[in-house]
Amino acid sequence: MRAYHKEHQSLHVNCEEPRAYYIPYGDKESALTCERNNSSRFMLLNGEWNFKFYRSFEDVGQDFPNDSFYETISVPRCWQTYVDRNYDPPLYSNLRYPFPVDPPYVPAENPCGHYNRKFEIKKEAEKEYYINFEGVSSCFYLYVNGVFSAYSQVSHCASEINVTENLKDGENTIDVLVVKWCDGSYLEDQDMFRLSGIFRDVYILCREKNHVKDVFIRTDLPDDFSNAQITVETDGVPEYELYSPEGKLMKKGSGNIFEVENPLLWNSENPVLYTLLIIANGEYIPFKIGFKKYEIKGNIAYFNGKPVKLYGINRHDNHPVTGYYQTPAELEEDLFLLKRANVNTIRTSHYPNSPEFVCLCDKYGFMLVDEADIETHGMGFEYKDTWDWYRWSMLSTIDEWEESYVDRAKLLFERDKNHACVIMWSLGNESGCGKNHRAMRNYIKSRDKDAVVHYENSHLEFKAVPEGENFSDISDVESRMYAGLDYVEEYAANPHSKKPFFYCEYCSSYTTGDIHAHADVFRKYPAVTGGCFWEFADHAIDIGGGKFRYGGDFGDTPNDGTCCIDGIVFPDRSLKPGYFDLKKAYEPFEASFNDGKLTVVNRRFFTSLSDMYIDAVLYKDGTEIARKRLDGAEIAPQSAKTFETGFAVPEISCVYLNVSLHSKLPSPWAQAEYEYGCVQIDLSCENEEKHDFNFAAPLFEETEKNFIIKSDSAVYTVEKATGDIVSCKADEKELFAAPPQIEIWKAPAANELSFAQDCRSASMDCAIKYQKNITAEKTGNSVIIRSGISFGGASVLPVLNGVLCYEFYGDGTMKMSFDGETRKLLSDMNLNLPRFGFRFTLPGEYDKFKYFGKGPHESYADRHRACIYGLFASSADENFVPYIKPIENGSHYGTKYGVVKNCGGKGVRFESLEKDGMQFNVSRFLPSEIENCPHHDELTAGDRIYVYTDKKMSIRGDKGYFEEIEPERKIENGKINFAILFNPSL
Repeated sequence: MRAYHKEHQSLHVNCEEPRAYYIPYGDKESALTCERNNSSRFMLLNGEWNFKFYRSFEDVGQDFPNDSFYETISVPRCWQTYVDRNYDPPLYSNLRYPFPVDPPYVPAENPCGHYNRKFEIKKEAEKEYYINFEGVSSCFYLYVNGVFSAYSQVSHCASEINVTENLKDGENTIDVLVVKWCDGSYLEDQDMFRLSGIFRDVYILCREKNHVKDVFIRTDLPDDFSNAQITVETDGVPEYELYSPEGKLMKKGSGNIFEVENPLLWNSENPVLYTLLIIANGEYIPFKIGFKKYEIKGNIAYFNGKPVKLYGINRHDNHPVTGYYQTPAELEEDLFLLKRANVNTIRTSHYPNSPEFVCLCDKYGFMLVDEADIETHGMGFEYKDTWDWYRWSMLSTIDEWEESYVDRAKLLFERDKNHACVIMWSLGNESGCGKNHRAMRNYIKSRDKDAVVHYENSHLEFKAVPEGENFSDISDVESRMYAGLDYVEEYAANPHSKKPFFYCEYCSSYTTGDIHAHADVFRKYPAVTGGCFWEFADHAIDIGGGKFRYGGDFGDTPNDGTCCIDGIVFPDRSLKPGYFDLKKAYEPFEASFNDGKLTVVNRRFFTSLSDMYIDAVLYKDGTEIARKRLDGAEIAPQSAKTFETGFAVPEISCVYLNVSLHSKLPSPWAQAEYEYGCVQIDLSCENEEKHDFNFAAPLFEETEKNFIIKSDSAVYTVEKATGDIVSCKADEKELFAAPPQIEIWKAPAANELSFAQDCRSASMDCAIKYQKNITAEKTGNSVIIRSGISFGGASVLPVLNGVLCYEFYGDGTMKMSFDGETRKLLSDMNLNLPRFGFRFTLPGEYDKFKYFGKGPHESYADRHRACIYGLFASSADENFVPYIKPIENGSHYGTKYGVVKNCGGKGVRFESLEKDGMQFNVSRFLPSEIENCPHHDELTAGDRIYVYTDKKMSIRGDKGYFEEIEPERKIENGKINFAILFNPSL
C-alpha cells in the first residue's frame, strides 16, 4: 500500500473536484421535498460496519484489505469514544500538537481503523456511481471490492469518488482505512478532542452518464432591491423552475440568467427561502436559495442595505458519545437553543460544520461565518513554553504549503457557495499569517468578487509580520479575539479606521457577565459589527451514564485539562447559567419607565415586534400587584413606542417592574409565550424597612467555660476559649452542626487558577480564626459578645484582624458582624480576598430554602444581569450547578434575606444588613470539597447543610478592564465591615 498520508504533495487521489453540496433526484415530486432520503439516486451507508483497530499504520499488512473482523463500529462515530475498548484514548489539546513538530512528517506509531461493510446495489449500465464521505479524520484510503479506489484528506470537508468502474451489480464490499495522523494534521491543531474515524455521513449517488458536475447560483441584488438576477453557472444550459417560499411555481424556462421582481429578502429574522429546481440530463437538483446582500461600505457592514450587528457565538460539531458526529435532529436542537438565546450569527469554529448544519442555518435564520479547516496553533511553541511568533506563521508563509491552504479554501467555498446564510468566508484560525492566506483569499475572490473574507491574524498589530510587510489586504474586516474593550472603542472612534471591527472570539464561559459590556460596545459604535462569544457547548466524553470527562482523564498527553469544558451549555445541551447571560445581552428589546409610561425599543434590524407581546408586571415585596399586556405590533425595527400603563407605584421599600417580551405563537424552536428577554426596572424608594428590635433583653448566664443566652425561642451557647457559638437550640432542637465561621475561600474557576495560587501563598485556603480576647456585655435590650480575632493560615501572618461580634436579642435573633481590616501586604501584592462572609453549618435535613434576591439561577458580582430580583424557592440539590469540574456555584447576588427550612417546615432566617444585599447560598459542600473533586459526579454529600452569607466575592474577568468598570467584582483591601441577622424561630 502506498503511504499517501506521508506524501505532502498527495492531498487527494482519484477524487472528484470539489462541488456545491446537493443531492440529485430521479423525479420532480421527490426533488421538491428537498429530503434526500426521498431520492431514488441516494443510498445512505450509515450504520454498523465491521471494524479492526491497528496501533500503527505500519501494522497494516501488505495484503490489505484481507482482514478478519472481531467487532463492529457505528458509522458515523469517532472510534476513541468507545472508551470501553482498547483503542487509542481520546486526547484533548487546545494549543499543542500531540506529536513531534517536524512538518510534514507524522509519527510511525500512527493508529488506524479498518472499516468494512457489504451492500447490495442494482447497477445500471448507463449510470455513474459516486461514493461521498462528508467527514473523515484525518485521512482515508478507499477500496471497492478489493481494488484501491481513492485517497483523501482534510478532515471536516467532503470527498467524492467515482466508483463506477469497481462497483458491480449485486453485493459489493467497501473497505476504508482511516489513519489518525497525516501531513494535513499540521493544519488541524484546533482546540478540541483529537478524535478519528468516519464521523459524518457516507452515501452513494447514482448519476446520469452526462450529469451536471457543479452548480453555482448567484443572486445579485441592486441597491434598491427591486429585483434579483439569478445566474446559474453549470455545465451547459439547464432547464429551471423557481418556486415561491409557499411552494408555488413562479417561473420556468431554460437558460443561465433570469430575473425575479420584488423578491422577498432572506435575513436572520425572516429567513425566506425559494426553491430553485435545476433539471438537466434526466436529473432534478433542488436548491434552497435566499436573496440577500452582505456588503461593506467604508467601515460599516450592511445586510440588505441596513447596518446590522452580529450577535454571535462560536460552535463546534461535538457530541459526548459520538464525538464529531451529530444527527440532523441534534444539529437542529443546537440551533433551537441558540434561537431561544437570541443569537443571530455562528462562526463555525474552526472548520466547515456538517453540510446539514449549513442547510439548517438557511432554514432557521443564522448568519454564518464559515471557516476553513485550518489551525496551526502549535507551530509557535518552543522549549520551556516560549512563544515564537514567526515560527507560528511558518506554514502560512512557505511555498510548499500553499497548495494545502488553497485546497482547504476551495473545499470550503465550493461546498457552501450557494447558501444564503454565509456572510463571511473565514480562512481559518490562529495560524499566524502569510502569503498562503492571501492565496486562499485570492481563490475565493476569483470565484466571487463580492465575497467578504475574514481572517483574524491579518490585523496590523500581528507580531509575526516582518517590518515593511503588510497582510491587512487579506481580511475585509478588522478582526481580533479577546482584545480589551478599550482597544475596540479606540479603534471604533478613530476616523481613519477603514474596516468594520469583528470580534471573532470574545469572553469565556467562566465570565459570561462580560458579554453585556461587549454587546453594549457593539451597539454603541457603528464601526463595530459585532462578535462571536467563545463558546457554545462543553467538549467532553461520556464514559457512561452522563459521566463526562475532559482532558487528562484518559491518560492523554499533552492535554489542556478543563479548557474544553467552557461552553454555555453542558455536553448533553442542558443549560448552564451562562446561557442566560448570553440571552440577556442579545435580547431584542429595551425598556424604560417614567411617570407611568413604558417605552419599548425594538432592537431588531428587519422585522417589527408584531409576533411578540409585552408583559409588564409590577411587584411589591416579590408579590404581583398589577399587570398589563401590550402588543408589540407597531414597534418597527430599530424604533421605539411609548405605552400608558396606568400603574401607580407604591411608596414602599421594594418595588420592581418586570417588562418581558414573549412570542404570540409557537415556532419550531419555542412554544407560544416563550420569553425572549426581561428588563427589570427598580422603582424602590430609599425608605427601607428596619428590623424591629423592640424586645426585652434575653437572659444571660456565665459559666466557667461558656456564655449562655436564653430567649423565649432560642438558647445560644458561646464558648469562651474560642469565641464560637457552639450551640443554638430552638424548641430544644440543635440547629448548628458546627459553629458559624468566617469564610474567605472559594473553589476557583479555570480563569481564576493563578489568582487562587497567589491566595494559597498567603494560606487563605487553610485560614482559621484565632481568638485574642473576648468580652460580654448586657445592654438595655441585647447581649453583646465581642471577640478580638485574627484570621490566617500556617506559616504566614494573618490576612485579617478585627472584632467578631454577636449581639443577641429577646426574640431569639442574633446579629453577627465583623469589623476589621485586611493585612496591608495584600494591597502591596495586589492581592484580594477570594471572598468574605459567614458560613453556617446546619443539620442535613435543612435542605429547602427560599430567598429574596437575584434569581432564579446562580448570580455573582460579574454575572447577575440575566437574573431578576424576586422571591424564589429551591433546595440544596436543585441549587447546585453540576459543572463538570466542580467550581464555586449556586450563590445568589443581592439577596435581601433567605429562609432555610427542613421538610417539617421548621427553619431559620438570614437577613442582610447591607444596602445591596448579600451573596446567599445553600449547599451540601465545603469549598475545599468542591475544589479538590475532579468531577461533580464524584462528589459525596455528607449529613450537613452549609449556608453561605457573603458580603462579596472577588471575580476575575478576562481583562482587568471589567474590574475597573465594575468594582463590585473584587473585595477592596483595607476596612471590612459586614453584618447579618440570624433568626432561628421560624
